[in-house]
Amino acid sequence: MGSTFEKGLPMASGISTFSGVIVGVLFLLVAQPWQSMAQDEKPGFFKKIFSGRQTKTTETGQESAAPETRITDPTVPYAAVTPVVAAPAAPMAGPSLVSQGPAATSAGLPVGSDIESRFPSPGGKALKPSKSELGTNQVIEDIVSEYQARIEQMEASDLGLGRLGQLPTVPVDFEAKWAGKITSAFWPGEKRHIESLANVYAKSLTYSNQIKVFSEIPLIRETGLQEAKGEFDFTAFAEARAMHTDEPTSSRLTTGETGRFLENRREGEAGIGKKFLTGSEVRFSDRLSTLDNNSDFLDPNPQTGSEGVLSVVHPLLRGAGTNYQQSKIKIAKLDAGMGIAELVRQVESHLLEVNRAYWTVYLSRAALVQRQALVEETRSVVGRMEDRKGVDPEATRSELLRATSSLKEREATLIRGEMAVRNAEEHLRMLVNDPDFALGTGGEIIPATPPLLGGPRLDLKTIARAALESRAEVLQAVYSLQAATIRSDVDKSDLKPKLNAIGEVTLAGNDGGRDVRGAFNDQVQHGTGWLAGLSFESSLERNSAKARNLRRQHEIRQQTYQLRTTIDTVLMEAVVSYREVMTAYRDMQGKYQAVLASREELRALNERLDLDAGEDKTVGYQLQLILDSIERNQVAEEEFLVSVVAYNTSLAYLERAKGTFIQSEDVDILRNETGEGKGWFQMDTLELRKSGDDDSGAGAK
Repeated sequence: MGSTFEKGLPMASGISTFSGVIVGVLFLLVAQPWQSMAQDEKPGFFKKIFSGRQTKTTETGQESAAPETRITDPTVPYAAVTPVVAAPAAPMAGPSLVSQGPAATSAGLPVGSDIESRFPSPGGKALKPSKSELGTNQVIEDIVSEYQARIEQMEASDLGLGRLGQLPTVPVDFEAKWAGKITSAFWPGEKRHIESLANVYAKSLTYSNQIKVFSEIPLIRETGLQEAKGEFDFTAFAEARAMHTDEPTSSRLTTGETGRFLENRREGEAGIGKKFLTGSEVRFSDRLSTLDNNSDFLDPNPQTGSEGVLSVVHPLLRGAGTNYQQSKIKIAKLDAGMGIAELVRQVESHLLEVNRAYWTVYLSRAALVQRQALVEETRSVVGRMEDRKGVDPEATRSELLRATSSLKEREATLIRGEMAVRNAEEHLRMLVNDPDFALGTGGEIIPATPPLLGGPRLDLKTIARAALESRAEVLQAVYSLQAATIRSDVDKSDLKPKLNAIGEVTLAGNDGGRDVRGAFNDQVQHGTGWLAGLSFESSLERNSAKARNLRRQHEIRQQTYQLRTTIDTVLMEAVVSYREVMTAYRDMQGKYQAVLASREELRALNERLDLDAGEDKTVGYQLQLILDSIERNQVAEEEFLVSVVAYNTSLAYLERAKGTFIQSEDVDILRNETGEGKGWFQMDTLELRKSGDDDSGAGAK
């Protein structure tokens, strides 16, 4: 099948004109299609849905363009992830999500919509999508367009901003027993940790062990990309053998006489190989050998040989094409992107727990202040009853016993209230992991961030659009569908028979003695041997390939449904979270009116007591009414406090449902390239850092 042109035309380089043509053809076969790598990797769906300038709302309600955030160096995956920085909000003043006045109209969508900025890819050259991938991207775009149309039809009567005006708003400077005392020290002598919510977020991002667990997810996923690229690495190989033959001969044709055949052979081969994006596998090696034996027919004896071989195997059917060869890289890139999305999702969930724990500390401290005030007021009433012992001893005695019982019961609640504060602090300590206030250590955590009281002003459609565009779960579902399409393309190619083109070019030389240089010089001074052929292999029934291809088709259909299910879930969470914010705010409005009513009742009873001060029997009755009114006022105050905390927590949950929680808190994802390890095993780290000094109170901007 092959032939050596021993009488070929000599060339200065030792390679014939024919061999030069063969080398040129081989080069064309294996040349990498670099031009296909220059195309944009992001499909049209991402350009339309996740691109564009970001906007933020000014105090006057107008939208101003915010600078786009993009990766400055595509080879550094997480080097420049800068979320939108909203305007700082003053304490007790509404941020961009809330307002302190009547319900305002929608002021636009202040969220980051650039997918490359929020979920940076691991970088590298863009890979050209296949026709199937482009078709899948069109399907994704159609699905998103369909849900965008559904969002425009959202018209729930109970979610209208106009319903918020049915009750008066809660004033920022409302008077409360706990408003000024919550930041005071409860346990004198212990270290005080005055922490704003923004500072707690920052410490959690720095110290939390759980955050560190999440930050390893993208780095672990990213190693798959390097592993996939390793299939196209240059490989070096070498082999050496030494053989000695000592066997009897049965013919004089072996050595020239009968007896034993003795031979010493030394062989060595070294070379390099590489697989290219076209699927071609190229190997170049040089084989050196020395030979000597006791045969009369070996001439020269001993002798040294040198043989250079360039071999190429190129797929023509199964495995052909750059899309097939790049499939592992594409899937690894998608997997790395899903790792970033998973990091964002998990960090948002953790910060949401931190938010809830922070407001639990706030609630428990405020409740303790309220109970302390209740005890003092009850003790005052009991003191006034004791002063009336001589007026009507029998009646006063029963009233005094009842009042004393209430006092002791309320004093007992202080013990439970103190324990609730301590337990809430421990939960927050566990989530933050700050060594300055570790678990079980002394000191009290004093929340310095006041709650937000302004009403929501973004409408449901705006919230739903943000959820569709920003939720990490949607991005993960999109990537899963794209990965299923790529795997399907691979299995479609595997349905084809295996047909490979084989080519080989050989330069061989020989020299007497053990002079390797002479053998090499002889190698390049003569003609070129060559080999060309085809290799064919195919399963006649192809059951395995058909089953894999059918499975991939089912997976594509499954992932399409999964994308729809994910969007349904995301939109449902957005609606429910928005409804919870609306309900929590209306509940806070109602509870505040109940507080005002209970305060007015207590004020009226105290005024009546002053008027009836001369009638001893009436005073005793009035004191008992005041005692009961104090209890009702305490219940109203506590319920209002719970509603305030619930409203602020619901704002954070709404940001999580929108997928903009990290952006609203100005969290940057940075890559540290001076991590642990050395050389090839250097380990990078991801650092999550909170920028800015604003403090939203509820985690909603």
